[in-house]
Amino acid sequence: MHRLMGAGKGGRPRQRPTRPIGLNELSVPSIPSDQPLSRDNKWFIPNPVASRLYQKSALGVPVEDGIVMSAEEVMFCHWHRHIPISTEWVDARLAEDADFAHRCVAYDVARSGGEKIVPVDGKWLRWPRESHPSKSGPFAEVKWAKTGDDFAWENLFSWVEEVIGNGMVPELALVDDEMDVTMYRLSLIDPQGSLEPSTVDYPSDQIGIEHLSRRFYRADESAWMAGHTDEVSRLFGELNSRGLLLRPGFKYGCRWRVYSTPIDEEHAPWLMQLQADAPEDWEGVCLAVRLAEGVNKGWVVALDLSGWKFLMFRRHLPGR
Repeated sequence: MHRLMGAGKGGRPRQRPTRPIGLNELSVPSIPSDQPLSRDNKWFIPNPVASRLYQKSALGVPVEDGIVMSAEEVMFCHWHRHIPISTEWVDARLAEDADFAHRCVAYDVARSGGEKIVPVDGKWLRWPRESHPSKSGPFAEVKWAKTGDDFAWENLFSWVEEVIGNGMVPELALVDDEMDVTMYRLSLIDPQGSLEPSTVDYPSDQIGIEHLSRRFYRADESAWMAGHTDEVSRLFGELNSRGLLLRPGFKYGCRWRVYSTPIDEEHAPWLMQLQADAPEDWEGVCLAVRLAEGVNKGWVVALDLSGWKFLMFRRHLPGR
């Protein structure tokens, strides 16, 4: 019997964690830990438990007689380090912050595979699992958001530029309405190609397509050759000057497929979208990156910020 269209690949669906409140009786240590105590807007855990949490997992900030932790660290320790909390404690945190659950889930997933996420001055700094804050500086800064949140591209670019300027890698943890998390690694790229740039007076064979024994030009190519100065024409000229070849991205939901070599030599490494056409919420970004990586390409947004800047997204799996 033929499989029905849309029936999927078969097999059992992935089980999504529910992260309940309450310790598993089978894994509770013989000497149970105390519940965290409020201290200076943080949560205090005494030694010797605190010492193990910090030394092994970089959880909390050492103080004289233990560590103090953020609320998301407390939740992580409840799920993975047998630290008890009450339902009332969770209710109080949710009353203080409607996004508390999403933030804790993002923190939990970002720490997958032994990664060490340390809250510092409102930021999440990440150390690889083989490293520790007491021995080296952070590798990445992690920002989290809900997939339905709006954002400004200029603000995102400024954050990425700042993180890279501080010698770290920018990473995003996006939490959807199923409390599932998708992570991304962002970078600023400088796309360059090997093609001879065309000129307005002498377009190369890389401009236009040959059909019916003649050459047909797209609207964006014709506008550039006519000397237009709109945003699309200016970006077209910039990419052309870099030795890059542009082809329509209609099939991939973007402005252009961007080639660094002749089209018959290699596949396009990038799908490019102008900022004006880019999604304004994370759901749109997730869809665009998923499509791009499904065809083995990087998804790039071009921003005109006193010169063209190129921001690329790649999915990231913590611990790998």
